[in-house]
Amino acid sequence: MSETKKIILSLPEELLRQADAQAEESEISRSEWVRRAIVLSLTQSKRERIRRFMEAGYREMGLLNLQLAEEAVAVDTSDFIIYEKRILESE
Repeated sequence: MSETKKIILSLPEELLRQADAQAEESEISRSEWVRRAIVLSLTQSKRERIRRFMEAGYREMGLLNLQLAEEAVAVDTSDFIIYEKRILESE
């Protein structure tokens, strides 16, 4: 890990008690538990940002795919009408 810095952190007593209990249960120091909690929070935030970005991309692509499908149906319909007309003319 890179150089570490000491910080002062104020927490409600109950939250500190719960953090200390989990640190003890995990057999790690309070500092290590806080480091891991921060890393976990940052990782979850990054995942959430990526998820929102991907969701927006899927929505955007969904609209594009719908437009392309509608254009294809219009071309197919036009081609089908021409095809039917030629069949009727050849009879």
